[in-house]
Amino acid sequence: MGLGLVADGLAVTVAPHDYGAGLALFWAAVLGPAVVFMAVLMAARPSRALREFTVAAVGVYPAVLYRMSSPLVLGGYDEHLHERTLMDLLHGSGLFAPNPVLPVSPYYPGLELVTGAAVRLTGAPVMLAMSLVVLLCRLLLALTIYHAALTVTPSRRAASFVVICYSVSPQFFYFNSQFAYQTMALALGLGGLFLLRRAQLSDGAAARRLSLLAALALIATVVTHHVTSWMVLGFLTAWAAVTPRGRRKVLVRAAAVMAVAVAAWTAVLAARLAGYLGPVLTAALSESESFIGGTGQRQLFSDPAGSAVPPWERVVLLGYAVLCAGAALACGWILLRKAFRGRNGRVALLGALSLAYPVTLAAHEVPAAAELGDRASTFLFFPVALSCALVVSWPAARWRGPAFTGALLAAATLAYLGGVLLGSGPDWERLPGPYLVSAEARTQDPQTLAAVQWAAAHLPAGSRVVADRVPAALLASQARLWPVYVPEHGLDPAWLYFPATWGPGQTAIVSGLHIRYLYVDHRLAGSLPHEGFYIHKGETSRAERISGAALAKFSRVRGLTAVYRHGPVTIYDTSGLGVVQERNGFTGNRPMGLGRPWDAFWGAMVAALVFALLPRLAWVPDIGAVGTGVSVIAATIGVSGVGFGLRVMPGPAFTVGAVLTVAVMLAVRGRRLVPRVLFPARLDPLVVLGVLACAGGLAIALHAA
Repeated sequence: MGLGLVADGLAVTVAPHDYGAGLALFWAAVLGPAVVFMAVLMAARPSRALREFTVAAVGVYPAVLYRMSSPLVLGGYDEHLHERTLMDLLHGSGLFAPNPVLPVSPYYPGLELVTGAAVRLTGAPVMLAMSLVVLLCRLLLALTIYHAALTVTPSRRAASFVVICYSVSPQFFYFNSQFAYQTMALALGLGGLFLLRRAQLSDGAAARRLSLLAALALIATVVTHHVTSWMVLGFLTAWAAVTPRGRRKVLVRAAAVMAVAVAAWTAVLAARLAGYLGPVLTAALSESESFIGGTGQRQLFSDPAGSAVPPWERVVLLGYAVLCAGAALACGWILLRKAFRGRNGRVALLGALSLAYPVTLAAHEVPAAAELGDRASTFLFFPVALSCALVVSWPAARWRGPAFTGALLAAATLAYLGGVLLGSGPDWERLPGPYLVSAEARTQDPQTLAAVQWAAAHLPAGSRVVADRVPAALLASQARLWPVYVPEHGLDPAWLYFPATWGPGQTAIVSGLHIRYLYVDHRLAGSLPHEGFYIHKGETSRAERISGAALAKFSRVRGLTAVYRHGPVTIYDTSGLGVVQERNGFTGNRPMGLGRPWDAFWGAMVAALVFALLPRLAWVPDIGAVGTGVSVIAATIGVSGVGFGLRVMPGPAFTVGAVLTVAVMLAVRGRRLVPRVLFPARLDPLVVLGVLACAGGLAIALHAA
């Protein structure tokens, strides 16, 4: 791990000057530790502690690599959409403040509530809190998969293989490492199912407590991410249906509770969800019909700007598709045959879900459906991973054969590489480098970030602005402006940029949409957009490049005043055109909490109450670290939702008061203030070297950033 982080630190340092060398270091950082992790987990008898540590590393290490490419500012486009919701909460907006780029985000605020609580209670920098919350979710995800597998198979080796199989899914390395609501919802949803499985295997008070905590986690999933909650509910319902009647009660109750929560939340938000998901599904269906009819155009190995996938990556991607589809079909068929012979509905459900997985790969044939396929694969890979582990582990003698283990390791390595390639997009997206047009983190270069920082300091919050795709998200999240990016009332903001001259049509767009500022980056003329559009999807009937003359026209328009100009970026004020200005969204900055003395007082009271209830909470260790972590996150969503909603979320003084109270109570009872930490008599030099290398790799990446 240490050597991998050093290699990745060097990769992000070298890439802006020599992208090829940076990519070579990046792939060494990705594959080297991954192969070691898989080898350890496939080994016959690693210690229990080493196995669990390695499982945790499988989940956390890719997320650390992802964050190292942009450790000081969020790098993903989707991440900035959720950052806007978080920043509104931290500025005292209360719940459900409108989000200009992702309107449904404020209504699924679980991730932002937990992160906001961390910021408020500790005073930590926002970027640090966002990164740590994501790492916590990744840790819980990996450990939950492992411990959930142990409730199905007694073999720790087989349970470890489930983690290995899931780690090759397309969204594991990249998308589910982002600060996005699916990252937390997966940990909560799977954690709720794990707690239900534990409840199913328990009796009496233990079963009731586990069921209650599972319901809490499942409800938290509902208010964290729409699609994840629907998928979890669907699986829970099917699981209950195929479970024998005597063990079905726990599942039926949980499914009923979650169904009510999902139905109520979805019904309230039906119109917003239709406006968000409807266009995505419509585009996917339309392109699918065109493809089936033979009129669709595919770009499997290049992006709209013409960047091609290298030949070796094409071979790996094809191998990945064949390997994963073949494994899913073979293992699913074997499980179905076994299920019909033994009349086992649960095994049949597992096999049927595995057989459905290849559809997600086929979706990549249709560009608009590719993202839907990736999202679906996140959920279908759970049953695929469990199916593969069960089938492979049935002939126990095979696990002892080095040749068989070596073949599995080679196949897993190929699949892991293919999953990273498929899920992380084209090569230009993996590392920082020179500016590219509409290309995720490659668009937010120093020039872009400098303009956004200036806007945050000098432009009124809520001002309506038009900008290209990535700067628009940055201006929304970090400057709290209101980007106008889709047509409204028949007026298309994209057509401020395409024409070579400014005419009455452009003035009508600015006036009709009440646009206060125009963000113009002259580098947009450098190429077609890598993501397929400059401002919004469907801005032109066919791929059309913005010309240099079209961008130069803004400086000649009477009534546009350049209020910011640095390098290629200019921000224009439209006041001279006589536009009636509007400010949208939350524009204030309301204080929260009750003031430091009262926050500290309530922190002390809460700590004293928890201390008094400790004898009644003796059962908590029985649910394990995974169950505790999932339950704490779910409870935090509820409590912080009330705190932020009423704008009484306390600050760091609350934590200070709680910590001091606990210290006094421990001292009065004669207990140690700091728990005893046992160190081994002799520390392995490789451990010391590894820790120093991890710290060194992170330091190199921070210095490069």
